[in-house]
Amino acid sequence: MMRTIKFVPLAALTLLSLLLAACATPPVEHLYHLDYPQTASSQTEPQYEVLIATVKLPEAVHRPQLVIQKSATESLISDEQRWIAPLDEQLTLSLIAHLRTRLPDAWLSSDTGISAGINTGISANPSSTLPRYLVKVQIDQLLIYSGNQLTLEASWVVLDHSRKLLKRDHKVFTVRLNSPAYEAVAPAMSEAAQQLAEQVGASVQGVRKSSTGGS
Repeated sequence: MMRTIKFVPLAALTLLSLLLAACATPPVEHLYHLDYPQTASSQTEPQYEVLIATVKLPEAVHRPQLVIQKSATESLISDEQRWIAPLDEQLTLSLIAHLRTRLPDAWLSSDTGISAGINTGISANPSSTLPRYLVKVQIDQLLIYSGNQLTLEASWVVLDHSRKLLKRDHKVFTVRLNSPAYEAVAPAMSEAAQQLAEQVGASVQGVRKSSTGGS
């Protein structure tokens, strides 16, 4: 019995090889981080202490991947587009860094051991006799619309050393994204974090002013 042998064109074999190689190549992972100031060591003697509790995130966005809104009812999550560190930790670091600039006479730290003294040359806590305030921040909603805008809704409270409520506030921050690419998310998130820090700093300054009789 004679069999017919069919020859596959070289171009087709080359295309098949490229397709197989593409399938075998692992996807490239892109990592993003927030941008915030690395302040120098403060020469001002601390007059009070501000303890920042870890920023709380909604479960929907409390994950390593970036969460992008395709519509009001649908979200897109890509395993290749990730935060380099947990977003709540990055927001806490950003908040402390920006507050250190806004509140130069305060000692800033967090309840997770993240300290404003990182990269500032400060290695010891001030005296425990200083007035102490606790700030708790809750991100109520974080919506990122690709190529459009990022909306961050946050609530926060300022408590005294005995955890008595001194101030409660709530704001919505909106930042435009400069492109539909994933790379536009981290700069927009950094800007929203800075705006949040400015408002939290204003709350702390208001409480401090009231507690010192307006001085």
